[in-house]
Amino acid sequence: MARYRLHNLVVETVVGVHLHERTRRQAIHIDVEFTANAMAAAASDSLGDCVDYEALAERIRCELRKTDYELLESVAAFVFELVTSTSGVTEPMVRVRKPAALTFAEAVEIELP
Repeated sequence: MARYRLHNLVVETVVGVHLHERTRRQAIHIDVEFTANAMAAAASDSLGDCVDYEALAERIRCELRKTDYELLESVAAFVFELVTSTSGVTEPMVRVRKPAALTFAEAVEIELP
């Protein structure tokens, strides 16, 4: 099994409980990790034999643009479900950061599981 990592996928979405957060999109940063069998893809050199991480990243971006959540925990759970529903993915981990959450911190982050 190979470990795959998608680092710092940036998506603009509505997330937050405060009025100023509800009226405009803001950037959230997402890291995704998972394991998958890479041996068939390595042997065939064919995209059809591996997890298409570009398609996964685009699916996350497209689906999150349609959402409107109050809690970062809900965003993380939504992304986690997208990752776990991807064929071939095992041992998923999702980390979601909201840089604009606090003025006195670089970001707020939640990791699942």
